Amino acid sequence: MIWGILLLTVLGFLFGLGLAIVAKFFKVEESPKISEILASLPGANCGACGYPGCAGYAHAVVEKGAEINLCVPGGPSLVEKIGNIMGKTASARTKFVAKVFCLGDDAVSLKDYQFNGEDDCSAVYSFYQGDKTCKYGCVGKGNCIRICPVNAIKRDEFNRVWVNESECISCEKCVKICPPQVIKMIPLDGGHFVACSSHDKGGVVKQICKRGCFGCKICEKVTQEPDRIVVGDNLAVVKYDHKGDLHNAAVKCPANVIIPIKNQNNLEIKKTT
Repeated sequence: MIWGILLLTVLGFLFGLGLAIVAKFFKVEESPKISEILASLPGANCGACGYPGCAGYAHAVVEKGAEINLCVPGGPSLVEKIGNIMGKTASARTKFVAKVFCLGDDAVSLKDYQFNGEDDCSAVYSFYQGDKTCKYGCVGKGNCIRICPVNAIKRDEFNRVWVNESECISCEKCVKICPPQVIKMIPLDGGHFVACSSHDKGGVVKQICKRGCFGCKICEKVTQEPDRIVVGDNLAVVKYDHKGDLHNAAVKCPANVIIPIKNQNNLEIKKTT
């Protein structure tokens, strides 16, 4: 028995020594720049850069020549840091944030039925495209809230879901998981957005939702730049390649659905109180 133990010990030592020698000869040296870049990244591992996590992006920058401005959450300061490490320069990309294009919460929109199943957007949406009479609206069960890696998506007591743009890191996970596709990415500096997705005719919208666009075109008329906001298929749409001020359109909108991108929650809290 003693000889067996000694034999196993010797074999274990020899195998370990062999593995150590192999590891030394075949070791791939990693550039210290990778560690420097990884330490500078936010660490959210959101994948918005197009690579599998922050480590994947750091490797891509150093080893594959990936652009140094792909991490939107990091902002301009991160682009500068990575640029200093890599000896490159680049401008920070325009930050896009997620917004929920619907204000039809339980207090203002009609419902076709009461869903008593799983508290899940996909489950509810599988029954007649949701319980709301408006089939273009937010389901409100919070799948986007649960998948958001930084808790940027909120929900109030009326099941109104909205995104805090100052916390959004542009990962687009909420966009991909939303069954009715009412969450969209828009530029943070875009001014306003139309918080509605309905293409129903105006008369129908007025009957089923108190906060729905009904295509009246007042926003078009009061906006100085004609192509800034356009009504088509019964819905107003903001064009972000134009920069005209939409304040007057927001004030004059009878449905009150033209909402500022920044500090949206302040306006909406006033609405619900």
